[in-house]
Amino acid sequence: KGWKSYEGKVFKVWVPCSQPSFAVKLSASGAEWYLRKPGDYYVPRGVSGGRYGAVAISPAETGGGGQAPFQFRMASFIELQIIGGATRREAFIANVSVLPSSEVPSIRQQVGDRGLVYTAEVTNAGNVHIVAKGSLVIQTEEGRTVARYPLGGGRGVIIPEATVALRSVTGRNLPPGNYRARVMVDYGGRRPLVAEAPFAITETQVAGSIEHDKPLSRLVIDPDELEITTRAGAFTSSIVELTNRGDEPMEIASKILPLGYSLQGDFLPEEERGAAPDWVEVNPESFTLPPGRSRRVRLSMRPPKDADGGYYFDLVFRSDNQEAAVESGANILLFVGDEVIKAGQVEIANLQLVEQGAVVDVLFTNLGNYHLHTVVDFALRRVYPEYVDEETGRVVPRQTETIAAISLPADTNPVLPGTERLYSFEVPANWDSGEYELAVRVDYGGEEPAVAGLLLAIEGSNGSDD
Repeated sequence: KGWKSYEGKVFKVWVPCSQPSFAVKLSASGAEWYLRKPGDYYVPRGVSGGRYGAVAISPAETGGGGQAPFQFRMASFIELQIIGGATRREAFIANVSVLPSSEVPSIRQQVGDRGLVYTAEVTNAGNVHIVAKGSLVIQTEEGRTVARYPLGGGRGVIIPEATVALRSVTGRNLPPGNYRARVMVDYGGRRPLVAEAPFAITETQVAGSIEHDKPLSRLVIDPDELEITTRAGAFTSSIVELTNRGDEPMEIASKILPLGYSLQGDFLPEEERGAAPDWVEVNPESFTLPPGRSRRVRLSMRPPKDADGGYYFDLVFRSDNQEAAVESGANILLFVGDEVIKAGQVEIANLQLVEQGAVVDVLFTNLGNYHLHTVVDFALRRVYPEYVDEETGRVVPRQTETIAAISLPADTNPVLPGTERLYSFEVPANWDSGEYELAVRVDYGGEEPAVAGLLLAIEGSNGSDD
């Protein structure tokens, strides 16, 4: 199509075709060309979801009949996600168990018989891979938290139609009594997967642990987030649809909690949220949902006449049986009034220089009356101050060179009014003597982004001096 110019940079425009010979990658510094060799594969039309495989590399056999003393194989895994309207990200907790290490042979070999093994089996029921990161909370019967542990390890990738066990192994450090293991798994959806299982500790064994063939309840909520705008004193209602994707009937009970997030954007524990106002109701509050069936639930709200600004609720649906409980729900983002104020500020809250880079904490504060979704860009630049060229007498203006740039996608969970959100960066850098500039920009939907910067002067080199 010819040559095109953008901000002084010249690029060749590449138009996709059914059998392209070349592809071009555009960048601020120029264009990089990649030759597509004959035999490459192309995604056919109408295909969606994910495709997975591996490129395996091993030594070739020698022609002289000699053999290597050992053989090995290395692999590079391919995770292809075809972006489109048919992408479905869906996961469930299939099982939860609390067992002594003596009953798990692979763990027993490592820790002996005196450990506890907490396991949550996560099934990917969607058509693209997910990254599952779990956490475990141990509570007493009265709801008092006695321990918190991470659950799982590694990248946590689960491909479609696969089930992976996320585990945490601890010592048997709980006194005898009745407990609940509450599992929360983030997988890229708007809400984490939540399941809860009772178990008991006696002087000699773990009792009441879960080991069964049938998976736990599979409950899907649509939509999983509602944004509603209304006036003070006015009545409004919305519909949420629940679907039972399992093979057994579900007894559903609902409750409404205030919505709250931690500094890192995770859901706050229920005991830290308080109670929702009585002008928010759900109908029906409890019902039976047969397998493969759906049921509509009505959410009704009538904010008081003096209400103004944002109000945020967590609509939770819980399914209990004798062995475990599963929770799911929807976020309710309610705005009351006519004037939406979107305002925010950002600051570099903490900076720690290390030999090969820096650890930076950025704090964003929502100063308005409306919830905000943020997109964060961070950059580290080397600064070359203005100087006078001694030979020509020409003044060379101040210049900067970008050493590292990091972008974070939009938050899944919004920053609520009057709250803060913390973003942490690890920036690689080879610290030579000179001046540096840290810059952060947060786009949140306001008229102007929130920006902050910090100048550094480094003495010595490679971090040898402060």
